[in-house]
Amino acid sequence: MISKTPIHLLLTASLLAPAPFAQEPETAEAAAAKTPAPVHLIKLKGAYADLAEQGGDLTSLLLGGGVGKPKPFYDLIDQLDALGKKDGDTVLLDLTTNFAINPVQMAELERAMSGLRKSGKKCYAYIEGAGPTTYQVASMCDEIMMADLGSIDLPSAAMSVTFMKDALDLLGVKFDVVRCGDFKGAVEPYVLSKMSKHLRAHYLAMLEKINNDMARRIATGRRIGITQVREMQSQRLISARDAKEAGLVDRIVQWRGAEDALAIALGNEDFELKNALRDKKKRKSFNPMSFFAEMFRKQDEKEVEDESLVVLHLSGQIVDGDKPVPGSMVSGPSVKTIQSLTENENVKGVVVRINSPGGSATASEAIMLALQDLAAEKPVVVSMGRLAASGGYYITCLGRPILAEAATITGSIGVFGMKPSLGPLMRRVGIHNEMITLDDSAGMMAMDQSWNDEQKATMQRHVNHIYDVFIGHVSRSRNMASSDVLAIAGGRVWSGEQAVENKLVDRIGGLHDAVAMVADEAGISDYEIEHMPRPKSFMDTFAEELLNIRAGIAGKIESAALKRLNLDSALRVLLDAIQNESPTRVWALMPTTVDIR
Repeated sequence: MISKTPIHLLLTASLLAPAPFAQEPETAEAAAAKTPAPVHLIKLKGAYADLAEQGGDLTSLLLGGGVGKPKPFYDLIDQLDALGKKDGDTVLLDLTTNFAINPVQMAELERAMSGLRKSGKKCYAYIEGAGPTTYQVASMCDEIMMADLGSIDLPSAAMSVTFMKDALDLLGVKFDVVRCGDFKGAVEPYVLSKMSKHLRAHYLAMLEKINNDMARRIATGRRIGITQVREMQSQRLISARDAKEAGLVDRIVQWRGAEDALAIALGNEDFELKNALRDKKKRKSFNPMSFFAEMFRKQDEKEVEDESLVVLHLSGQIVDGDKPVPGSMVSGPSVKTIQSLTENENVKGVVVRINSPGGSATASEAIMLALQDLAAEKPVVVSMGRLAASGGYYITCLGRPILAEAATITGSIGVFGMKPSLGPLMRRVGIHNEMITLDDSAGMMAMDQSWNDEQKATMQRHVNHIYDVFIGHVSRSRNMASSDVLAIAGGRVWSGEQAVENKLVDRIGGLHDAVAMVADEAGISDYEIEHMPRPKSFMDTFAEELLNIRAGIAGKIESAALKRLNLDSALRVLLDAIQNESPTRVWALMPTTVDIR
């Protein structure tokens, strides 16, 4: 219906109407009340490494995936520490993407999350399907929200060792082995069909200690008993409903994502998500020539120019050599780096961060001597990562404080030597080898012959000497009688907690604790922290990845199968034994690893 009121009447009415009152200016408090509350979003993704490399995963790129690379774990910790000082009282952890944090890093993360909550932040976690790593992180929060169709997979710690003796017998391959220590499990897969009873019992005791730390973390976070956590581990696969009844989660929500779940938890409160983790730097204008020059530019080790504390990362299997080898701790380059830190006056102290299963005894000796020279000049503290065993423990013998986490694997004080004999296999395929020697000792390393009694006795004397040297280093470093060291040596592997009880480690603590100890001894409070060695260049990392690619997907499957069967490290020792013509090679190597599966 169209109004017939004359326009002039409307205009007159509007002119005669009283003017509205002027509105009071909006107060700051009222404006703030209308502003959505900031919620800091943390989304963990990918693998986190103590010392992340540059470059990327070339295999993933060629197979259609993105270029992924490990992220610096301690950068994450620093960002969480800084988050406690920012505005906003709420933090949301979206734990729906895959990420990898090892058990030792988990302890550092637990401390950071505890500090974040003590700063006044309330932390919410959203999970859909959670494995043990994801759930442990979630348990560090005030409230856990779980998608209704999700499940929690909560296995206990497990250890897998693959025994190859029966397969080697079928092939016609025999290993001659000499060792010091009945608990040196690195040799058992080559000479036994199954694990010895005494070694199994020892491993079980260590696993219990490692698993207790995980159960304690969950029990503390969820305010439930450790016994209940162990019951959940025995059940392993837990539905959302059962998780809610058991007190493992606080709220079941629909599968709509983290933001919707938080909206339910906060009621009708208006909020705005803000990425709490540092955004990637904006890309500058692209210059092809500069890009390729940077790709191929050699990354020289950066000189420490200001007063700094250095975290020296010594990682990988310990090997002899003069040139860097990807994934290994090579004696020559490692010694050179340590010597540069000793000579640099700007380096006021060093934390030696070790992640190594051990390796060559002679390479371990060279690195240990260089570290002893460093410790004679500057404050040094040893920080053990996931693994610091056998040769990895050997290089800690500096007479300086040693820190480890409860889930660290260390000890394995023992040595062995080994040689494969391929005689039956060679005869089976029609290969005959003739050696012309002046005496039996010249043919000691012949691939088609086993050691005779005299040769084996010679090798055992050599291994015994290396073992005595190892025991002596530990005895002096830890101020223990040799007899006491022998009682906990023999190849026995210990968790970090057990190592403290056995006086192999001073106390439980992480990298930040070690840095604080060095700073205190150096008498400095204002300093930079430098991580060394410097990550490899883009092309160095890609070249390493290229060497690891054998045949596309087939190579990927082969590599995964070797790792899952725990054959990768075993075959590395086998390859070295075949290539090495000298009888003097002695190993100080950890037998295997512990996985939470």
